[in-house]
Order: sequence, then structure tokens, then C-alpha cells
Amino acid sequence: MTATENGGRYDGAPRLPRRPARVIVTPIEASHRHPLGKRDVQRVLAVLPDESVAGLRSVSMLEASSDARGRIVLGTYRRPGFVRLHAVPAEVWRVPALDAADVAELRRFGAQVAHRGASDLVTWTPASLRLFTVVCVLLPGVARHHRERLGQGDPGSVVRKLGDSSPWIVSDLALKQWSAFLGDVPGERAAMRAES
Repeated sequence: MTATENGGRYDGAPRLPRRPARVIVTPIEASHRHPLGKRDVQRVLAVLPDESVAGLRSVSMLEASSDARGRIVLGTYRRPGFVRLHAVPAEVWRVPALDAADVAELRRFGAQVAHRGASDLVTWTPASLRLFTVVCVLLPGVARHHRERLGQGDPGSVVRKLGDSSPWIVSDLALKQWSAFLGDVPGERAAMRAES
């Protein structure tokens, strides 16, 4: 019996060769953007352990989404095997006021956060937003997929939204390593410098 025949759960049977998940990019409004490119997602998935990505069928880069309170939804999980990354505002994000833990987390990733009454303005560099999206949206989406395969599903479909600081503890060394990894795409360093 293979993992696929066992409801997507690994049962100890020999593994089939790893099939890369499809990365699907859908058109979005000009006022929004995807922090990661298709190649970014493919590179990250390629370095993750086989057991983490086994059965992952696709990562879709979709239109923007928000919850009932107006908070930006960054990532969702549709059903086993399908992780979704949502577009974000292309310019400064005007969001409902964030709590201290959320502000600290965003600043740790390089965002600038300014308080404006009942809302906050969040400004990113392309590199810092890319790092935040990998570590705080894509990796938790893959982790959610892995837990689902193990029968440890979470309620709801939201993987990450702004205003819910991550419960993950990410070391400074891990951030430095992911930052170096993401900045090591030929030709993209110059493009990132030109954008900032």
C-alpha cells in the first residue's frame, strides 16, 4: 500500500520517486502582487524533506483575500495536497491595528510598522516580504499539509493571516539562512535592489 492509497498518510511502505508539486499562478489585480515568484516556491519545496512534501499536489498563488474583520489572509489550505498563497497589496498595507506581538514579528522580518489611529501602516522591502512569506506563510502551509497527512488536521482553512502572530519560534540563524537562500537566485539580487 502506498501513501496515496492510505488516505495520503505515510504507512511505512516504500516511497515512490518524489513528484514536485505544481505551482499555479493566477492573474491578480494591478494593485496587488505575489511576494514570491513561481521559481521561489519551486526552490523552497525542492529543499524540504521528502516526508514534508509527499502528497503535496499544488501550491496556488491566488488573488487577495481578507477575513470578516478586514485582516489580510496570506495563506490558506484548501484540502489535503493543496496549499494557497494569496496576493498582498503592492504598496503600503493599511491594516486594522496590530497587537505588540504582531508588530514585533513583522519588524523582526524587516517591515516598518507605523501606528495611525485605529490602523497601522506596514511597509516592506521586496526581500523582507519574500522572507516573511516563505517562513511565515509557505512553510506553515507545508507543515499543515504534513499534519493533515498524519491525521492531525487543524480546524478551518486559514494557514496565516495578518494579525495572528506565528506560534512558530524561528531562530535568528534560520532567518539568516533562509534569507541567504532566497537571495541566491541568479539575476534576482539586481532586480531586488532595483525595486527597493
